Order: sequence, then structure tokens, then C-alpha cells
Amino acid sequence: MRSIWKGSINFGMVAIPAKLYSATDDRRVSFHQIHAECGSRIQMPKWCPNCERKLEAHEIKKGYEIAKDSHIILEESDFQSLPLKSLKTIEVVEFVDGSGIDTIYLDACYFLTCEDTGAKAFTLFLKAMEQANLVAIAKLTYREREHLSAIRPYDGVMLLQTLHYADELRPCDELKPRQVALSDKEMELAQMLVDRMKGTFDLANYHNDYREALERLIEAKLAGKVIPVEAGKAPVTDVADALLQSLELVGARK
Repeated sequence: MRSIWKGSINFGMVAIPAKLYSATDDRRVSFHQIHAECGSRIQMPKWCPNCERKLEAHEIKKGYEIAKDSHIILEESDFQSLPLKSLKTIEVVEFVDGSGIDTIYLDACYFLTCEDTGAKAFTLFLKAMEQANLVAIAKLTYREREHLSAIRPYDGVMLLQTLHYADELRPCDELKPRQVALSDKEMELAQMLVDRMKGTFDLANYHNDYREALERLIEAKLAGKVIPVEAGKAPVTDVADALLQSLELVGARK
């Protein structure tokens, strides 16, 4: 794997040379945009409307809009000169109980490991966190953004999960459904259905059905075949009836 960031993990006066790696792969089926009339692939050039020509990457700079059609240009040196410790280091701020980190705070996952010269300090850091059963809260900057993150031991390395800041989270109050009355029968049936569907989570048991169906569709089109469309079932409008039918369906599957 190729690292996406290099620097050091700093906590207290300890500095550990470290590398960051993506922990996941994007397995989505990708498509190109095609001109329906001639079958050519659509190109997306970066175009300057004033000069009326396509631009190369080295000709493009970042600009912050201060008014309509007016920008302040920022050079790469400007980003590197920001007075932040997190530019070159993963700065550990504190250690916390991981149960207090709500799942809505979590963003992306990365593997964090060390350079060979930092193996001893990294292992001490990892073991100390395991024994204390704590998670490190840290900051790091990459891709022109400072990321808040949670770091925890994971299978001999560290798992770094970027976190959303508080002002990035949306409230859900206006999305809550209206208050409704629930009968004892409906609650009993719902609890029965939940209990009957209970299992032990194993990620390996789940597959991306959409991607697999899409791949089969592409294979069928290559072979000149047509995949028949399955007719959907009519929805059951009465909640109790829907719960009863669901219980029968789950029972039949098991």
C-alpha cells in the first residue's frame, strides 16, 4: 500500500515517525459519460472562459472569493506557512473513553503505523492505550484541511478515524415524525419481529447486491441477453398486518 501522509505522532514530548494509509477501497462500478449520438467519451477539460482555451494543471491556482468575480490567490507556500502543529504531525490532544464518541461524529477510516525507527515508541503508545482502554483524540492536517480524529489500537496498528467538528453536524429535530398512538398488540408484534430477526453480526455475511447485480447486467448486455425485471410486491398499509406477514416471512426463511 502507498501512504497518503507522512509525519510524526506527537504526545507529550514523544515523537513517533509515522505513515497514514487508506483503510478501505472504493469498489463501486465506475462509468464514463458517452455521447449517445456517436458513442464518443465525453471529455471534461478545465476551461478558461476568458482565454478560451483548455488549461493544464500547473496553470491553475486556488482562489478564495471575496466578491463576485474577485478572488484572493493562495500559493502552495501560503498553505505550508500556516502556524499549525498539525501540518507535519498528528498532535494528540487528550485520551478519552471511546464510548463517548457518537457514531454520527465518525467520518473516514485510515491505518496509522510507524517508520522502522519508531517501532518501540509506537508499540509502547499502542500497548498503553490498550491497557488503559482509552482512545486518543488528535489533530492532523492534510489535503488542505485540519482533521479532528480518534486513534485506537487495531490489530497491531492504529485505526485513525476522522471526526466531524460540532459545527458540521446537522440537527434532526425538524425531521422527527409526528406523535402517534401505539397499541399493545402493535408493540408486541414489533418486538417479536425484532427478536426473531436478531443475529450475530459478521461483516463477511454481507455483499454489495447492487454492484453484483450491475456486473451481471453488464455481462448480460455483452452477451446480448436481457435480464427479466422482478415485479415488486404491493405494500401492506395496515401496520399490524404488515408485522404479521413479516413474522411469517422471517419464520419461513429460517
